[in-house]
Amino acid sequence: MTSTPAETPAGRALPGFLSAFGFRSFRVLWTGAFVSSLGTWTQDVALNWLVHERFVDPRYLGYRSFASDAPLIAFMVIGGAAADRVDRRRILLTSQVLQMTFAACLAVLYATDRLSIAPILLLAFFTGLAQSQSAPTYQAVLTTLVPPQQIPSAVALNSLQFNLSRAIGPVIAGLLLIRAGAGWCFAVNALSFLAVIVALWRISIPSPRTGGSETLRQSLAAGFRHVRESRPLLVLTLLAFAGSFLSYPLLTYMPVIAGDVLKSGARGYSQLLSSFGAGAILGAVVTAQRGKRDGRGKRALLGLGAYGLASAAAVLSPVQGVAMALLLVAGYSLVTGFSILNSLVQEHATDALRGRIVSIYGLAFRGGMPLGALVAGFLVRSFGAPFTLASYSFVLVGVALAVWFSRDGVAKL
Repeated sequence: MTSTPAETPAGRALPGFLSAFGFRSFRVLWTGAFVSSLGTWTQDVALNWLVHERFVDPRYLGYRSFASDAPLIAFMVIGGAAADRVDRRRILLTSQVLQMTFAACLAVLYATDRLSIAPILLLAFFTGLAQSQSAPTYQAVLTTLVPPQQIPSAVALNSLQFNLSRAIGPVIAGLLLIRAGAGWCFAVNALSFLAVIVALWRISIPSPRTGGSETLRQSLAAGFRHVRESRPLLVLTLLAFAGSFLSYPLLTYMPVIAGDVLKSGARGYSQLLSSFGAGAILGAVVTAQRGKRDGRGKRALLGLGAYGLASAAAVLSPVQGVAMALLLVAGYSLVTGFSILNSLVQEHATDALRGRIVSIYGLAFRGGMPLGALVAGFLVRSFGAPFTLASYSFVLVGVALAVWFSRDGVAKL
């Protein structure tokens, strides 16, 4: 099951940020993950709209986000340690099969008119639990499929597939919601997992390099110790938490902006998300094309700050077209910031600890999402979505400025 990334470049080397596509295993896994991500975003958009329309209370959107991401907070680091110790293909395949089953359950419950908030939250929790094991494993596998010098390309292209799906998925969801209903969105997601399952069977996955004598507790302790003692990794991890806490509630409460503020309905909601996703695609491409240039730390902080300003203006705008244009800028800026942070973390991670370091970073990044959404849910009910989301965005601008002028050195990376 072991292989070296150098065995797979086929034909002429690809230019710039596309260079990781020259490696077959990476290319196959990327394609499978892209199809699966399309399904995930299609379901996520439909489910958020369904919760908003059927249950009205905005707190339920926060509850669903928290139920989905809370297991990541609790178990992602264990998943990272497992990725350094256990057969990675088995972890990934098991997770995909489970997630496919949960999506199918949503489709069946919807079709039989039994989809209440309780099963929605329960299935969201189980899906997050499966992702807590596969997410760090996938990140660890991805960068072993290319040589070390191609890691920035691999990270950037992974960000690109995620953001392509974020732009296209809402369009698919919008069409299905209007013409067929939410149940078909859930069914499409269930089928999409077949793509990544097939991809995992078709590639060679290098075995973990960590020594087998460590206990799980020792493995976890080694990962946390390394992050704590590496100043760049520590600051990047904390910045990821603050950034996701303050930025991603925008996506969670977008149905409220579309439905209650802009009055643009499911179509308008899909358009807002697609605008954000289109900006995210552009940000991923530009960031990847720039590669390992000097000043990436400053560009990451500028990206987070620009997102804060653009997103605040977007949620305060009463005009659909203006909000879409501003969300395009917000998507570009946010992905620029987070793509650079991810690349810097990957570059500072050692091979033996890669799964654990990525999982700790992922714990901070994904952990901020449900906590931010949960807190925002109560604030939205009391102060309204525009004020709450704009406030979050302005605080993120302040965080970016504070880190820029601090002595932690992120701006010098």
